[in-house]
Amino acid sequence: MLNQLKLEAITLETRKLQRIGNTLYVSIPKSWTNGMQLKQGDSVTLIPKSDNSLCIYLDHQKEKSREITINLNDETSMKSLRREIVAAYVDGFDIIRLIPEKVIVKEQQNTIRTITNSLFGLEIIEISGEGITIQCLLTRTIEIEKTIQRIYNVISSMFQETIIALREQKTDQISGISQRKQDIRRLSLVTNRLLRSFLLFPNPENQERLSPIDCVDYLQILHITSEIACNVDKISNSIKELNEKDLPKIVLEPLYQVNLAIHRSFAESVQSLLTKDMRLANKTLDNTPASAINLEEMWNFFNEPDKTKISSQVLPSAYLLIDCLKRINNHTAEIAEIAIDRTEAASANDKNKHTKKCARG
Repeated sequence: MLNQLKLEAITLETRKLQRIGNTLYVSIPKSWTNGMQLKQGDSVTLIPKSDNSLCIYLDHQKEKSREITINLNDETSMKSLRREIVAAYVDGFDIIRLIPEKVIVKEQQNTIRTITNSLFGLEIIEISGEGITIQCLLTRTIEIEKTIQRIYNVISSMFQETIIALREQKTDQISGISQRKQDIRRLSLVTNRLLRSFLLFPNPENQERLSPIDCVDYLQILHITSEIACNVDKISNSIKELNEKDLPKIVLEPLYQVNLAIHRSFAESVQSLLTKDMRLANKTLDNTPASAINLEEMWNFFNEPDKTKISSQVLPSAYLLIDCLKRINNHTAEIAEIAIDRTEAASANDKNKHTKKCARG
């Protein structure tokens, strides 16, 4: 169970500002200070927010390790153990303690080692009869946008190689794409961990770098890019199947062009997100319907085997490829829409800051 301080119920209340000399002050609810184990002389940090609110943070929270305990018993399955460790990792805990009801059996130890090795920054630091302790060695200073750029670079290279393999009908260069999908998953989990920890364990340093809405947007982007990576992987598998069937050129060239157009839109949507370029985001959204129409035409094209001279063995792979392209096309539009939302929010925030500055001047 989580090591958390339990707070007494705090009801919404209004308090008047008091004056001592030239200083205004307001008292803090006793139930909150008791719950936070604060005493006279302790230091807190006050952070002004863009919405004119003021947040209070405990200074010692910045140094304190976040710990969680996972209890194991004979009924704990390997799948549930994996889910619990990954969840604790993603939620930003620094120390994960695995405590058995009796002893940790060999199968559980092997599973724990496999999970630990699959996640960036996790190390087993203690094994005893009383349990296993895992520590995360990652810092909390990862730059989110650079990580998203890295994830995009990997997906883009996967996509480019599948397009080339489709046109040249050579599949040897896309044999490692599934492994790169796992690399994306690891990067996504690291970034998920950072974002969720910002939300679950806020502190002054986090608040200055990322707002809660930033975290929500980036978590959504990570989900979308993971879906795109999965679909690119499926496309590569479909191309392997198609290339074994001697695909007619009358079908090959249109498929190549559609892949090329959707890859270009994906690149532009991510660029518009990272640069807050509303014009580019709108351009991407304007091109999305055209790609959808082309995909629909391809779908209908495959349904006319008399014209295309395609064998029935080819159709399942072709249908899967087109379905995956449709999904990527839709995800590309979602990224562009988030880019527009973020650009508008940034613009409104800049105007608000400018107005405040003028008012103070």
